[in-house]
Amino acid sequence: QEVRPDQAEFLDASLPEYAKYGEHRGADRKSDEASSIYFRTNRFECVKGGTFWLSETPDVPGLKGWGAACPRVCSWALLKDRRTGKQFCFANTHTDHVSALARKEGMLLIIRRMKEFAPAGTPIVFTGDHNCRETEEPAQAVSKILKNALYESETPPEGPWRTFSGWQWRDHEYSAVDALKLQPNVRNARKGSPDADKAKNGGYVWEDCGPRIDYIYVSPGVKVKRYATHADPRPGTQLYPSDHFPVTAEIEL
Repeated sequence: QEVRPDQAEFLDASLPEYAKYGEHRGADRKSDEASSIYFRTNRFECVKGGTFWLSETPDVPGLKGWGAACPRVCSWALLKDRRTGKQFCFANTHTDHVSALARKEGMLLIIRRMKEFAPAGTPIVFTGDHNCRETEEPAQAVSKILKNALYESETPPEGPWRTFSGWQWRDHEYSAVDALKLQPNVRNARKGSPDADKAKNGGYVWEDCGPRIDYIYVSPGVKVKRYATHADPRPGTQLYPSDHFPVTAEIEL
């Protein structure tokens, strides 16, 4: 969700069996970050796709919307399975990290656009760094039309609850399985909020699950066989290769 032009060049060279779709968020459509979609070309064909900006004028490149700190985009691709001929839509975004209004309005814009770029009945896979907790407005809006793959998995979710590490190493991660035993408002609480200090045994505690802000959503009816968050450091170190952990899902359309 934050791939810069030089990183995109590296990925393109490293993944020759994949094609990429998605424009960068700069006004020239080539600079700054992109929320790219990579797909294996011997399995999928891109029928059509697009990129729009999360602003009041979504088809004008490079503009910030609703007080956002940066221009933000959503890229989407209608992919055709070469084996079956069936199609599904994949969308990817990175909403703003500063403006709560931009996160909300940007997500509502994406939901409206989904009805345009995904023909009726077409399965949707929607991913991204949404910079919000599942209890907050943007996630709640998406959950009205799509399913959070974490909850749809046929097997228990693997790995930690948090997806944003902020580069901070932990000797022990609070697992997604354990976090799901807590109330949603507790596992999603931000430090300093009332929900972070729930009374327990006469005292106050903060269940430090950490921020889960990266998502995979799927259309109702899509099967999720497995879901995982990968907190792997660089080999032999306590260094993460990114400030976010990768999230993966095995799905069946």
